[in-house]
Amino acid sequence: MPRPPMSEFQNIEALKTIQENPHLFHVSTPIHVDRFESLLASHPNQPFVKSVCVGLREGFWPFANTHYGEYPLTLDKSHRPPKTINERNFLHDQIQKEVEKNRYSPAFGPNLPGMYSMPIHAVPKPGTDKHRLVTDHSAGNFSLNSMIDRDDIAGVTLDNIQDLGNALRIFRDNDSDAPLHLWKADVSEAYRLIPMHPLWQIKQVVTFEGKRWLDWMNVFGGRASQRLFHAFMALVIWIAVTKLLLLVFIYVDDSFAYERANQVSFYKKYNKFVPRGLATMLRLWDFLKIPHEERKQVYGPVLPIIGFEVDPNLMSAKMSDESRLRLIKQINNFARHGNRRTLKDFQTLAGNLNWALNVYPLLRPGLSSLYSKISGKKHSKALIWINQSIVDDLHWTSDHLDHSDGVYFLKSENWDSRNLDKDDLEVYCDASGNGMGFWYPSLTLGFQSMIPPSTETDTIFFFEALAVYSALHDACPRVKKGARLAIYSLIVTIFNTLAAKPIYNDILKSGVDIALAYDIDFRVFHIPGVTNVIADHLSRFRNREAMRIVPGLVIESFRPPRDALGACKK
Repeated sequence: MPRPPMSEFQNIEALKTIQENPHLFHVSTPIHVDRFESLLASHPNQPFVKSVCVGLREGFWPFANTHYGEYPLTLDKSHRPPKTINERNFLHDQIQKEVEKNRYSPAFGPNLPGMYSMPIHAVPKPGTDKHRLVTDHSAGNFSLNSMIDRDDIAGVTLDNIQDLGNALRIFRDNDSDAPLHLWKADVSEAYRLIPMHPLWQIKQVVTFEGKRWLDWMNVFGGRASQRLFHAFMALVIWIAVTKLLLLVFIYVDDSFAYERANQVSFYKKYNKFVPRGLATMLRLWDFLKIPHEERKQVYGPVLPIIGFEVDPNLMSAKMSDESRLRLIKQINNFARHGNRRTLKDFQTLAGNLNWALNVYPLLRPGLSSLYSKISGKKHSKALIWINQSIVDDLHWTSDHLDHSDGVYFLKSENWDSRNLDKDDLEVYCDASGNGMGFWYPSLTLGFQSMIPPSTETDTIFFFEALAVYSALHDACPRVKKGARLAIYSLIVTIFNTLAAKPIYNDILKSGVDIALAYDIDFRVFHIPGVTNVIADHLSRFRNREAMRIVPGLVIESFRPPRDALGACKK
């Protein structure tokens, strides 16, 4: 974790304010740093460990360049009156709580040299009647968040439902019958455990009804806030995994895992039995002085994990009906051709759709046109036209959400071409400058087609992709429901990631449509062109050579399905 750069110590006015007002600045955390550091003595990245421990003792620096000499020395952007009496009362009470919890300074008068005051407001907590105090670090032209480059705080990787699903599949390979429970442990006021350096505290002035306070801690709304918290929490998880042998996942302030239902332990602080892993995690938190509340530590056979309902016994995960219908409504309200929306609106929808991909991974093609439209754009308030491609992609996504149960990824096993069963099927595909071909070795059956006329692209990769989809379209009716289909082609990535340029997107969407309709699990595997001999012969209409290598090969013609020819339509 970085410390304040030398340029910050050239800000004589700010340094003078800190020196002359020591009662306004303070660095502390409830974390027992010495214990924390001792448990990390064997961590392989000691410079990182040391940097986090220094941050806990001296305050963290949020990767910022304050543009000293370019930005104003002192700034007050705090004017944002509460919208309702309830919001006003909440802000008043919350400020007093922050003071009592030793996270705000004593109240003081006007801004002093070097101080920045950003607006505050109350944000409702989802699913409750409670609020969260948020400091808007993005307000104005000289905002605190504008001092932090996004590239400098990139790289925070959160565990997701698919990570949990992969672990459950491995467990079920060894023990298919054991009843399981999920558990989830929640850190109280997580970001507020992280102290900030005095040179950043001076930028975190909270103003309300004529009074001001310095916020000493990491805030909800800072661009670097998540990375700072996860620098600490990643080390806590390392301790849990390597020292306590827990298999545990983390998403922001939630740690979660599965456990055999009969494995419980008595947790004295709550005076009750809880899942053994949860008890172990809570005891670690107690040792490190990480705060937690009993009501937020939950467990059971079905549990909401990062907003999804997960059942490890049915091996299922899905959005709640309420969340799914809310997302469908958001999509349909957005997807109106000819309208303009801000870049921020586009990004918000993209974020919500990405979240849904945790349990609807096959719907990734629905984001292709949206991402293409906002690529390279940076001004959050800039208005962007919604074109027909975006409308089509979003309606496709909305339709699938409306009819899907969301139980895709937990049913899908990791497999490759080496462990196919008798009911599974293999098909080899290729394309050339003349045509496309695919064939089934087990059926001694091949197909070929001319390149479609009037195409808007002449790239061979498009026709390789079209050959794969044509094979998928032909193969799905030939295999049993739930079987696996192995497709071999020169082009692989777009089908396995389901992310591609818009020119390929009709192919991807149509491929998903038919795979879902037939409940087929398909994979595309790479095969070098020099070894894909029969499909190559078929694509070049060298039928005699193909039949010489595979005696009895039956060759028929095919027409590429029209629903995947978006790039070929005029």
